[in-house]
This record gives sequence, C-alpha cells and structure tokens, in this order.
Amino acid sequence: MSDSAPADDPLRDQLLEAAGRVFASKGYDGTKIMDIVREAGLSSGAVYGRFASKNELLLAAVVAAVEQNSIASRFNERPVAEMLAESSRADEPLDDQEAMQLEAFIAARREPALAAAIADARRRWRTTIAAPLIERASVDGSASPDADFDSLVYLMQTLHLGLLVQRGAGQHAPDGEAWQRFIEQLLRSMAHPHATVDG
Repeated sequence: MSDSAPADDPLRDQLLEAAGRVFASKGYDGTKIMDIVREAGLSSGAVYGRFASKNELLLAAVVAAVEQNSIASRFNERPVAEMLAESSRADEPLDDQEAMQLEAFIAARREPALAAAIADARRRWRTTIAAPLIERASVDGSASPDADFDSLVYLMQTLHLGLLVQRGAGQHAPDGEAWQRFIEQLLRSMAHPHATVDG
C-alpha cells in the first residue's frame, strides 16, 4: 500500500469507511470498485487518486478495521477481566466493522496479501493495545503476573474471532449474564489458578 497518502485526507477516510460497509455486506470477492464509489458518493477518480487498485483499497480498509479494538474504547478504572467479559458480548448482531473483520479472516485463506496485512495489523495491535492491557491486568489481578504474554494475546484474539463466527452465524449464548459471569470466572481462574470457580 502507498505510504505517500497525507495524514489528514477526509476523502480517503470516506472511501475506507464506504469500502468497509460494502465489504461487510458483499465479501471480499463480491466487492466491486464502483460499489465503493457509489457508497462513498464520490467519483472513481477519488479512488484511483489514492489507491492503485481495488485490492489496495480493500487492504487499507481491512487493516483499519482489524487495528480497531472495542476494548480500547472501554479503558476505565474497572478490572480488565470485567472489561473483557463485557466486550465478549455474545448475542448482539455484528456491526459493519465486525462483519468486515469476519469477512477478512475468511478471505485471507485464499488471499496471501490479505493474510499478510492482517498479520501486520495484529502485530501493531499487540504492541499498542494488548501489551498495556495485559500489563494493567497483571496489576489489577485480572491476570497472573507470570502468565505467558503470547498465550494471553492469542486467547484474546481467539475469543474475539470465535465470537464473530458464532454471532455471524446467528448463534446465541445460553444467557447473556451467565456468559459474562463465566468469562469473568475464567479470567479470574487464570489469574489465581488455585481459586475455586466461585473465586
């Protein structure tokens, strides 16, 4: 992807948001450049003045979606275990950003450039979001200070992606409150391995 794009380009952001909405509804292969142009309310020149191809535009949109994390918006003084449990809501339909993330992971199986872009975005997410989150979790007791960092990050990512799949398929957790309590108990048991389930 081009690195020459200006930092503040409202039309570029408009195109990325439109690409995300179209991608969420039509998938990677089904998305056409003119669909994005129409959704954005712009001309095709606005696209090609900023992106060399549909794939470059979609890769940029995917990276923007994967790098965003719902947990980041919930940073407050509550224990991290509670925040993670809340962000693991199991019964709400996917929004456009979440649907796009799910479509991206599915398409990545066939698109090596997309898989590489997701991996790169996740590396940045690991540094900017996961590292401070897990550091805070070890301080507030949500995670054991000697827990393996890579394993915790992988668990967070796997839980997030698995819930996207379940919710995308219309599957529901047995009970929303019970699910949240279960996640909190699971996280507490990881922080205190010898604690009882009722902790």
